[in-house]
Amino acid sequence: MAIRRLSYRLDPEPDTGTPRLVPADPDGRGQRPHEDADDLRAAVIRVMGAGTELSYSLLPDSGRLLCAALPGQRVEALHLSADTPGPGPVWPIDTWRSAGWETDAAQTLGAGFVESELPVPEAHFDRELLVAFARARADRVAPFLTDVRRLFEDPAGRQIVLVEEDSETVARWIALACASLPEEYVAALTFTTWTSDPCRAPQQIIGTGPDTAFDRSDDATVEYLYRVHDGTGGPESPPAEPDAWARLTAERWLAGNPPRPAPGAAGRPEGPFALLPLISGGDTGTAGPGGTGTLSGAELAGLGGDSLRAVVDALTRTVTRGEADPRTLDELDGLCRGLDGEHALAARPLALALVKHRLDASRGRGALPDLAAFEGLPLGQEAWRELREEYGGRADDALRATLRDPVPTWTEPLRLALAVGADGGPGLTKAMERLADALLHPERRDCEQAVQVLTELDQPALTRRVLRLLIADFTERKLDRLRALADSPQGDWLRRHIDDAPLTVRLAAAAAHWSGPPDRLRGAELFERLTELLSGRRVEDTTTLLLLWRIVWRNGPPDRADQPWVARTCTPRLIIEADLGRRVMGWLKEPDHCDRELVEFAREMRKDGKLGAQDRDLADLLVTAQDLADGRLAVSRASVGRLRELGRKASPLGTVLRQGVDERVGRALAGANPLDVCESHGLQILVAAGPDLLRSYRAHLLEERTIDRLVRELPGRPAELAAYYHIWRPRRRHGVGAPWRDVAAELLDQALAPVLAHLDDHHLGQVATVLQREGQDVQEWTAWRHRAARTQG
Repeated sequence: MAIRRLSYRLDPEPDTGTPRLVPADPDGRGQRPHEDADDLRAAVIRVMGAGTELSYSLLPDSGRLLCAALPGQRVEALHLSADTPGPGPVWPIDTWRSAGWETDAAQTLGAGFVESELPVPEAHFDRELLVAFARARADRVAPFLTDVRRLFEDPAGRQIVLVEEDSETVARWIALACASLPEEYVAALTFTTWTSDPCRAPQQIIGTGPDTAFDRSDDATVEYLYRVHDGTGGPESPPAEPDAWARLTAERWLAGNPPRPAPGAAGRPEGPFALLPLISGGDTGTAGPGGTGTLSGAELAGLGGDSLRAVVDALTRTVTRGEADPRTLDELDGLCRGLDGEHALAARPLALALVKHRLDASRGRGALPDLAAFEGLPLGQEAWRELREEYGGRADDALRATLRDPVPTWTEPLRLALAVGADGGPGLTKAMERLADALLHPERRDCEQAVQVLTELDQPALTRRVLRLLIADFTERKLDRLRALADSPQGDWLRRHIDDAPLTVRLAAAAAHWSGPPDRLRGAELFERLTELLSGRRVEDTTTLLLLWRIVWRNGPPDRADQPWVARTCTPRLIIEADLGRRVMGWLKEPDHCDRELVEFAREMRKDGKLGAQDRDLADLLVTAQDLADGRLAVSRASVGRLRELGRKASPLGTVLRQGVDERVGRALAGANPLDVCESHGLQILVAAGPDLLRSYRAHLLEERTIDRLVRELPGRPAELAAYYHIWRPRRRHGVGAPWRDVAAELLDQALAPVLAHLDDHHLGQVATVLQREGQDVQEWTAWRHRAARTQG
């Protein structure tokens, strides 16, 4: 082992003037002769011949040469033999512009290449300086480090030419490479901070300026001969393929938490460029400036595609080979849980390796971990299936055998089966079914024991599944049992887990609670309170409607007074779809008011194919009467015949409904063309009508606007005028009631008589002609006309 310091000066050749390298003081303190002095001087001449500023080179005998060109045509060099140890905490680049190169430095160095023996400046390239440097050139860091790594791992790793405005920038790039590389490689990284002839420089990293005679416009130069990184904006090499180590290292620098390469990394199984230390903050777990020393997804944020997969694959291999200690395993677990999107998907192999490692380790200790602890890991369905197949069968078989024993003995077998993910196994399925059945028999001791088992296990996922089984093959009997469970001592346990229960269980439990003191709700009040538990606070599907109906009214109808509210709240459409129309027909049969709402309800009820014939006829009767009154249905022989037929089929009608139908029919006949009334046999309805129909008929025709219309229109319509007279003329035959005779006489005098004043002889003749053609008594018309004229006069 030998470290020697050599001093030279540049003298011009006497004949040619070419600079030559000569010992500064061959007999003095600055230089002593050695048997290989000529060979070393030749090596220095080759390095300095390229016009270098500070260079670090490898010699053919594996020795190393660190040379510095100083002011005053001086050259200082350190020669390190092949067996000299590496640089330790100070790198060769740290000697850039060091005052330690001055001539009064020691002639030779000691037996170790350590910081105190190198000519280092007072402030070398510390991490804070390099973090600021990397952030200022963020987009260039990863490509540069990718090429630096290839200097050592890729046979085609070509020399790196750094084109910068000054050698200080080059020196910082070299320092960044040294701070990123595994420690073993720092001593092997050769460089020159500045040269005027890059093509003659033998080092791995070559610094030069933009005006150097180096043809970067030549495609072969930048694509095949060198890796050129130009900080001055000139031509440079195409970007290399992404490198996971370089990308992740760059992320660490830019995040202000630079990597701390581990000593001895080259001999470790994961290799010198291991990724795990980059994520965990270094080999000792101690973070750099601003770091936490724990694994974090933030360091992966800038990675994607092949780079991301390479990182995950490397970490997965570390776990699979058993190279990670417990702390690292915990940190990798936390790392996986903190990922999402593309990163979570890429981390699935790592998550699976972590689970398998812990399952295998716990099996060797005769115990099994709770697999629920891994639920937050990004495993994916395929990984869970693999875990269940590999670890779940044995525990499920043991659980199934235990189910023959009393319920309290199931706790530990269930815990083990859940720990290894025996989901879907026959044992676990049967256990959950047995627990649900026990809960549905609150009068038995098994119910209390089932609650005890579920409480001791404290597995929310298991509790949710058991609660869902409470409504499997649901019947009204099960509904009663659910309400009984809610009313039992175990009801407290049910209420504690009610948020995890299906809607059916929640509604049954709430009904049991609100039906008792102090609320004591029944009927529509209970129904309305239960709807507050629904999404949107209203019933929107038949399944929910049927469930609520069974809870509140079982299979019967609501109270008659509640039926309009039920129809409005649940809508007739849902009621029909749920086959509950017959349960609310009491509203139509015995309404409090016969209004538009009732008509629309009847219109919807006609769509219920399961209504009885009389109920359907009742709904049809009301809708038909309303449509005739609104003019949506014309008064014709067919419509009036249909109306009369429905009236017979639906009879007897309740008082309110009968009044409502009569009022609508009266309004329809009053508003119809009198010719249609005569043609449709509507007169037969009028002469035998009750007071409600006649009241509506009379009121419409005696309205001022109706009389004005008749006075305005009838003189030109002799057929309609004759039809009105025919309808209202006095009749005393069998079947004509006194109420109609009174109404008809009033209408003749007050609605038709005013028209006579507007009829001339021509119009009167037309009316008489129509009456004669229709076989009416013209003399009777003439007598009434003269009598009305005297009365009007």
